[in-house]
Amino acid sequence: MEPTFAEKMPPKKRRKIQAWSIAANCFGSLSEVMLDSSAILISYVALLGGNESLNMLMAGATGFIALLLQIPSGLLVEKIGLKRGMYLSCAIGCAACLLMAGAPAFGGAAKYAVVALCFAYCIARPIFGAAWFPIVDSFVAPSERGSYFGMLRFFYTVFAGAFFYFAARAMGEHPPVWLLQILIAVCAVLQFARAAFVYFLDLPPAARQGGGILAPIREAAANSCLSSFSIYMMLVAIVAFLVQPLTLVYLKQTLSHGVSTVQTVATFGIAGSIAGYLLFGRLLRALGSRRTIIAIHSAFIAIPAMLFFCGEGVPHLLEIVCAIIFLNCMALACFFCFASAEMYSVAAPGNKVMSLSFFNTFFCGGRMFGGFLSSALLASGMLAAEWEKFGMKFTAIQSVFAMACAMSLLWLVFLIIVPAANPDRRNDYYNPPDFRKG
Repeated sequence: MEPTFAEKMPPKKRRKIQAWSIAANCFGSLSEVMLDSSAILISYVALLGGNESLNMLMAGATGFIALLLQIPSGLLVEKIGLKRGMYLSCAIGCAACLLMAGAPAFGGAAKYAVVALCFAYCIARPIFGAAWFPIVDSFVAPSERGSYFGMLRFFYTVFAGAFFYFAARAMGEHPPVWLLQILIAVCAVLQFARAAFVYFLDLPPAARQGGGILAPIREAAANSCLSSFSIYMMLVAIVAFLVQPLTLVYLKQTLSHGVSTVQTVATFGIAGSIAGYLLFGRLLRALGSRRTIIAIHSAFIAIPAMLFFCGEGVPHLLEIVCAIIFLNCMALACFFCFASAEMYSVAAPGNKVMSLSFFNTFFCGGRMFGGFLSSALLASGMLAAEWEKFGMKFTAIQSVFAMACAMSLLWLVFLIIVPAANPDRRNDYYNPPDFRKG
């Protein structure tokens, strides 16, 4: 096999570019973290007169818009090129956040303006993904993908966590609106760290396709290795993204623990994510793709099964739940990194942008459906509030954990169609690297 563009690059130069890319993403991802998991926007909307329903609407915007726009964003990036796609993403994201910072100028409609601009910002994210992942392939050798994505996510998780922690400490319990405006504006401008990095980067010449605008989509869908891997990862993502939020709701609403206790459990989850990102590269080198995906899948069978038995009255319940959430978030971090590292192996070189967008559509779908499924089951009243078996009491949320475990067991069947797990299945493009060299 001919060496890739990244493999032809001197290792020292490649490592330097990788370090710069991680630094650029640490700054560029602050606005994403602010939207996804920081209290900054929640506090900002509240100070502008918003309520919880507006915050929930903003929280749901990211996944839904990402799901709808992954493939259109891939087509757009195919048309305008990777660098221009990155510039466009940063421009849209920066403009949306700056206008968000200036939302008080809209008067009584300020809170609605923030929500609308949050939706506008979310348009930038699938464009960024469609451009960024193919760009990464220009400076990360195939055998380095696992280590690179693990360290990338490790550093920006720690950096963003530290940034917002110290920002919150500096602003105090009740910051004025103008201080939040400054913070949002700073996060907006820092998005251009990504654009600045890409500007100085040399990229391989783009392979132009003929056959019309829909040809890349047809080619991606026709690649059975890509399609089967995408379907499998979507199914596992349904369970993977269901466990932690459901566990926190279980502790708060069913077991009536306070905010401090729930936050402590969530902190163990953050620690698990950091550990997973840090260790993933070594894990992949030690086990290889096949054993790694089987280990991750096994974790998503065992974790909901353990939570199913974590009922009221279990000795040392909180300590057990903290340990389980740590393991769950560690497995979820490895799942994220595995998806990023392995998706290149099923993306045909001549159709890389659309292949990666195609995969990310399925991945986002699974991520969204997991949360929707648990909410729908609990809100519909289909599940008994309490039931007994073997002298033990179980609740509706524990029933959902049992269903999650059963789904993970059922999804084992689909490992047969995953190229990484089934060495005999090579009827379409599949080019796995030797991660032991990374």
